[in-house]
Amino acid sequence: MRRFRFYAGLICISALLFIVPVLVSADQSVQSQWAVPPPGIDGEIGEWQGEPMALQKNVGVEYALRNDGENLYVLFIFKDPKHLSSIEMTGLTMYANTSGKKAKDFAVKFVKKTVSGEELVAYMESQGQPLSEERKQELIDKPQFVIFAATAVNKKGEEIFPAGPVPDVDLPGFRYGRLEGQVVYELRVPLCSRDHHPAGIGAEPGKALKLGFEWGGMTEEMKAAMRGRGGGMPGTDMTAERTTGSYSGPVPDVAKGPKKYSFWVDAKLASAQ
Repeated sequence: MRRFRFYAGLICISALLFIVPVLVSADQSVQSQWAVPPPGIDGEIGEWQGEPMALQKNVGVEYALRNDGENLYVLFIFKDPKHLSSIEMTGLTMYANTSGKKAKDFAVKFVKKTVSGEELVAYMESQGQPLSEERKQELIDKPQFVIFAATAVNKKGEEIFPAGPVPDVDLPGFRYGRLEGQVVYELRVPLCSRDHHPAGIGAEPGKALKLGFEWGGMTEEMKAAMRGRGGGMPGTDMTAERTTGSYSGPVPDVAKGPKKYSFWVDAKLASAQ
């Protein structure tokens, strides 16, 4: 009986040794699926039904990847609002590279903003989107807009814009919405070279990517507001319902500020079907 228990113990230890590397593996590996047709970027999951979803358990996020020959599409579902942190203010940042390293030299930042008509015109033109004079005036005449800005940034967080109009490229974009207490983010990033558009990943179908996602924490404005208030959080109601895509989240700890979240994955782009 003792010998049996001894061998049983060895079997249990061996099983644990076999499981541990899986539990602590550095990054998940995710296969992108071919997008036919490409999903509409609307913050809804209808077009993603039946898609295999990966789970990043420590941040309560399910996600899936699709691509075609022009763009990478990402579906991000926050299962628990507590992991949203300060995403409304900091936005969601996606790092992407073909080096296989966790490099932060290039990223696309997705954040909702309220802007004036003049600011909207400046943003659209800076992204390489041509506007007629008539359309410009139409936008300028309106007091404000809510935009879902998707902008390339460098490792210092500085925004990078194309030098002029960029034909034949879908600009980066995103939307978010709610679904039964969950928050859904839907992203689009062009696969073209960064020489063609600064938000381009520079990868072709079938290639491997290292992707990183980051959100939450403190913006420089939030830090300045904390300093001005002697350490208190800025006067933003994090629990209030907002416009389309709104959510109710917890009030951050005023002593520590909102938490920052991030994770990395190894992704393989799908090849053309």
